[in-house]
Amino acid sequence: MLYIYSGNVPELDDKLASQITKNGKLLIIPASPSDHSSARHVASYYSYCGINAQTLPVKAYTNKELLKKRILESAALYLCGGNTYEFLDFAQKMELFPTLSILEANGGIIAAESAGSIILSDDISTAAVPSSCPDENSIGIKHLDAMGRIPFHISPHFDPQDEFCDSDIAELQALADSSNQAVLLLQDGEGFIMQDRKITFFQGTEKYLLPTRQSITDKKPEPA
Repeated sequence: MLYIYSGNVPELDDKLASQITKNGKLLIIPASPSDHSSARHVASYYSYCGINAQTLPVKAYTNKELLKKRILESAALYLCGGNTYEFLDFAQKMELFPTLSILEANGGIIAAESAGSIILSDDISTAAVPSSCPDENSIGIKHLDAMGRIPFHISPHFDPQDEFCDSDIAELQALADSSNQAVLLLQDGEGFIMQDRKITFFQGTEKYLLPTRQSITDKKPEPA
């Protein structure tokens, strides 16, 4: 089961807390081991929400076998926001995606926000699109295929009031057309729960850009 966030979504926090038993643990995974401070910040927030949220020592995030062990001992995992290219590189080196699949198959929960959610799609195209607010590929990663758990692109932090909104939509529509895959526009405060490949709860209003369409639609893309 997935919990996907754009910014803070208290409604999802409440549902997440109810799913994690008293003795269950939410393990926080930063976008890169060097961003451990962000992981601690997220852990503090979820501890305030009444969830047993924990981080690992910095070195544990670079130990493939130990990281896998700690993930599979957890009831849930939280993939932080940050630089999407760095997160994908980290996930590839640690072989994170197969471990996430095992966790979920065993009944575990994967929660993710921003970059953490983008790496769950087929690729991380929305790290660069729209061009008004791209992540920087400072590490020069070239293999951009991601987990493929979510059957559409996610564009988090979408702001319909932004001065670049029209050009952003045009670029995201072009991505939907070129990839033949829908783009979900997520405003901050919005998020959803996905069971298998079906959205079972959505906080906010679902807005998709569908391939070959030139306008925003609330029609859901068909699951693959």
